[in-house]
Amino acid sequence: MLSPPTMSQSDPLPRAWHHFCDRLRAVGDEILGAAYPGEGRDRAEGYRALTRKVVYALQLELEAGDPRYPSFVRLQDPYNQWGGPNPDNVYLRANIDPTLTYRVWGEVAGVRQAIFSLHEGDMQLGEYAVFGECSLADLAAPGGQLELFIAPQSRPGNCIVSDPRARIFTIRIYQSDWSRDATPPFHIERVGSEGVPRPPLEPAAVERALDRTATWVEKSTRFWNSYTSAAWQRATANTVTPAAAASGGAADIAYGNCLWDLGDEEALLIECDTPDADYWGFALHTLGWLESGDFAERQTSLNHLQAHIDGDARVRIVVAHRDPGYANWIDTEARRRGMLVYRWVWARTKPVPTARVIALSDLGAVMPADHPRLDAAARSAALAHRREAAWRRYL
Repeated sequence: MLSPPTMSQSDPLPRAWHHFCDRLRAVGDEILGAAYPGEGRDRAEGYRALTRKVVYALQLELEAGDPRYPSFVRLQDPYNQWGGPNPDNVYLRANIDPTLTYRVWGEVAGVRQAIFSLHEGDMQLGEYAVFGECSLADLAAPGGQLELFIAPQSRPGNCIVSDPRARIFTIRIYQSDWSRDATPPFHIERVGSEGVPRPPLEPAAVERALDRTATWVEKSTRFWNSYTSAAWQRATANTVTPAAAASGGAADIAYGNCLWDLGDEEALLIECDTPDADYWGFALHTLGWLESGDFAERQTSLNHLQAHIDGDARVRIVVAHRDPGYANWIDTEARRRGMLVYRWVWARTKPVPTARVIALSDLGAVMPADHPRLDAAARSAALAHRREAAWRRYL
């Protein structure tokens, strides 16, 4: 049997690794506490959520952690979720140094819309500031070719002026039509580093990345559990809140929510006037981990192109544990409790939806005659189409 290697007292890297592993073990033990969801499924999803956070944070902090040689990390896909992602967005993120100048470019022909944000960090770290933000419609992209600079001072062309506190650049690409809207790659490069390979990895950089990763995982796990717990405590179950911008979020996005509590044979009927907005959508979010469910496999979300609008120009959505046979069903994934979040983006009007609990057997008496019905075969076909569209986006 091989003896374990002796850790040199003069080498801090093994100590950093051991400390990193100890911190992950500690947060894994922490989610067993009474403050966290405690049923078998919840715990399984909790441990999976930890692995997803570790994967994302290591990519951002270690693989793409040097702002002198940045690269985009994709986040919030079906296998990497935190903070209640929008299933209609592709999210890209890069580390930046506010004293340096960066060029961002990509082919945007066929992109429905996108938001470009320069910000301090993440709300779970207490870093809420947004220093610069613009939409794709605000930028010049001749021939479908977009070039955008991030710089300490303004310069000709598309430019976001940095701030001494800025550390993260994020792109949200909107894909309302999952089959047709483009979600192209974007590229980022520090001006002056063109064609220059990044330097060899230094031990100190790994030490710092491991520390930042563990901190991000710890704080994210605690924050989102506390966030959803507090939301549940102050909410009236099955009641919708008005939409408003979120601290640290994009200024053009207004969020509202409804926390549901439904029995096996109950449905939550959401009704509202159709908003005058470039984008709107409803999505399931889990309590505790604030993920968006298995949105590539199940209909856990609906947007303005996917949802049917009834003849009276109102939107009706049925939130239920099993398929009620109506087109606008949002699948709870058999969760008795959860959070439904709606987003009005680039909105001229912000109607407040209403909600009421109704027996599944009584839906036929309240749903409009023109609302499409789906039998089991039609639902299976719709879900197969959704899955295939998600595969094209992410794989």
